[in-house]
Amino acid sequence: METKFKVVYYEMFSPAGENACQKLVNDISGKILGDKRVTGAEVGEMLEEGVAKIAKTHREVYDTEPRGEIAHQISKALKQAGYGFHFNSYQHLSEGIYMH
Repeated sequence: METKFKVVYYEMFSPAGENACQKLVNDISGKILGDKRVTGAEVGEMLEEGVAKIAKTHREVYDTEPRGEIAHQISKALKQAGYGFHFNSYQHLSEGIYMH
């Protein structure tokens, strides 16, 4: 069963870019909220790989707004699932892990 999350605006240049960001957030959030716990390193890796894939056709994903909104949405899922870390939108995603 696919988990659905609220669609947000990522400030991408096209609907295809918006959809790619939303799919990445949905996929990662679904894993975070799933039965198996994930580590900060695993979430960081999923983010880095997903953003790199999006960047092949939508380079603006590396801009501050899309990167920040992706990190914010992932952090909301982490909080909802009871994890003790989140992602800071102003650093490189894999380096943006902070413990509460």
